Amino acid sequence: MLTFGILLFLWVISLPITYAYPLYWLEKKYLYNDFTLHEGVGAIVVLGASLTNHTMLPRPNLSENLLNRIRFTSFLQKKTALPILVTGGGFHENITEASVMKKVLEEEFLAKVRWVEERSKTTKENAIFSIEILKEHQIKKIFLVSNSWHLKRAEFLFLNYSNEIEIIPIADYFYADKEFIMERSDFVPSLSTLHYQKKVYSELFAFIYYKYFKKL
Repeated sequence: MLTFGILLFLWVISLPITYAYPLYWLEKKYLYNDFTLHEGVGAIVVLGASLTNHTMLPRPNLSENLLNRIRFTSFLQKKTALPILVTGGGFHENITEASVMKKVLEEEFLAKVRWVEERSKTTKENAIFSIEILKEHQIKKIFLVSNSWHLKRAEFLFLNYSNEIEIIPIADYFYADKEFIMERSDFVPSLSTLHYQKKVYSELFAFIYYKYFKKL
């Protein structure tokens, strides 16, 4: 009986449906938000993710998540000519996420970075210190760039500290469709499920923690 219970549990947690709807819930508000529909935006703020030393480069490299954000930020600037604020703090040896983001944006994507925020170590601090810079320069409306599954928490934290600044959360890639539709493949065990579960549930629990338990 115990063996059957263990096998049943392993089967259930291997099903893609266990992360598919939570992922849709994180993304659905932001699905395919058309940047061309927003007027009066004053800046693009791109959030740091993480750096890695697993690289052939003489400096730390961008993580896959951060590279996705940087690429989309460069695209946005080319289309809008808006100034960019990069935000992300310490990595090691006086190297910050923001400094590497700036270097990659300017040298590899030929985008121009206006402001560099290097004190933050969390999304909450991204919001606090970025808002300080934006207010100093009288920015009233921003595009907030992150990965699709991170936008919900990022928007919540930025709105908590932004006051009069309007936040437009935006990403370039989504896992979900506009409407959630269950498919047969959602109930077929997959080895990739645990990878997505880790990403989705860590983000989901972080959002719940900040919204309901953490005093901001």
